[in-house]
Amino acid sequence: MINAEQLSKNYGQVQALREVDLTIENEVFGLLGPNGAGKTTFIRILATLLPPSSGKATVFGHDVLHDRIAIRKILGYLPQEFGAYPKFTGREYLQYIAALKGIRRPKAEIERLLTQFNLTDIARRRTKAFSGGILRRLGIAQALLGNPKVLLVDEPTGGLDPEERARFRDFLMDLTDDRLVLLSTHLVEDIAMTCRRLAVLKQGRIAYQGPVSGLIARYSGKVYAVVVAEGEVQQRLAEWKGRVLTTQQQGGGRMVRLLGEVDGGQAVTPSLEDAYLALIRS
Repeated sequence: MINAEQLSKNYGQVQALREVDLTIENEVFGLLGPNGAGKTTFIRILATLLPPSSGKATVFGHDVLHDRIAIRKILGYLPQEFGAYPKFTGREYLQYIAALKGIRRPKAEIERLLTQFNLTDIARRRTKAFSGGILRRLGIAQALLGNPKVLLVDEPTGGLDPEERARFRDFLMDLTDDRLVLLSTHLVEDIAMTCRRLAVLKQGRIAYQGPVSGLIARYSGKVYAVVVAEGEVQQRLAEWKGRVLTTQQQGGGRMVRLLGEVDGGQAVTPSLEDAYLALIRS
């Protein structure tokens, strides 16, 4: 279990986190929010890389300030900005991380992870030659070495192609109930396809926490869709300023989803993206 109580983090006069209260059980839990909302700060505090300014956070009973070694023994972590030693091959890098984690006889596990994340064919190449997507897959593999009890992943699908992203989501959904996974992202689709519960961070505060279905239900009956002719789009968007959620090209016009009734519009079932955008913009 991860537990945060009145957790805050200040950078000078800037409050990155503001009195966050959050409990996460053994599950795949989503942390959603726009860039700058405080997601990475929260993850780094849990990973014992950043001390909080006030409040408290524990990971399976271990305090992030006083029990850092104990936490790191049960933790897998993929940072938002992941880099590997450029002179190592992919396989050598995983061997190095395994040694740091104190894993004995890691060969079979390394080969399994190389296969799972489609890295076998390039495992002998030096990491300096890896593309961003390949490097991201290597980062996911290293986080999983040692079968960690807690997995913190910050923007894990950034740089992955659609097939790789789908493979990673499938992996998350296949994890057993004895592991806690915290998935931090600004991509609503990643949360919608992998998590049953989430928290939304907005300007450092928790704007919502609970079931994904609960956030969607909050906006039931409030989202409408209307098709606007291409020549009228700018005028309509100006009229509906503050209500528009998304727009999408449709035939010779634009499908607009927005909050509240509109002439010619139809009530639609809100998506998680609709609910998230409505919450963030409120």
